[in-house]
Amino acid sequence: MKHKGGRDLREAQTIDQIAKKENKRVEGWLLFYEDRLREYENDRAEIVRTTSPSLFDGLKGPGISNPTGRMGVKLMELQEREQWLRLVEEVERKLPQKLRIYLRVRREYRHNAGNQGWVVRVQRDYAATMARLTGLPEERHWIDSRRTFWVWWERIVEYAARMAAKEGLL
Repeated sequence: MKHKGGRDLREAQTIDQIAKKENKRVEGWLLFYEDRLREYENDRAEIVRTTSPSLFDGLKGPGISNPTGRMGVKLMELQEREQWLRLVEEVERKLPQKLRIYLRVRREYRHNAGNQGWVVRVQRDYAATMARLTGLPEERHWIDSRRTFWVWWERIVEYAARMAAKEGLL
């Protein structure tokens, strides 16, 4: 029901906007997992490797004037990224095999945008990957409806978003 001035409608739009923004964040972590893992490992190794005061000189952050504070912020950011990486790993572990394989194939085309940018390629590679794993012909694993891949993606993102919210990451 609508209150004065269409308030419920505006609130619903705001909720939808928040959910869409959170889902985009989750999508980024799901799709760019390998890239972000590499960046995390490099940053972590750099912090561990560097113990000289010069490390603190390179850490610049708004509003934090002391080196210890800047290092603390850097470590907190690293910890949050670690939580996201663990979450993506857990999501992947809990997915059924077909969705786990789909996610891996989907990551291969993470830079392809648009309706047909990744879907056609994933459709083809998913069937080929499943055929290799099962020994059955690709035709047995072919999925005619491209919409299926969008539905699967939405399911994975929603599942990961619920898990992220439970972990306090959203």
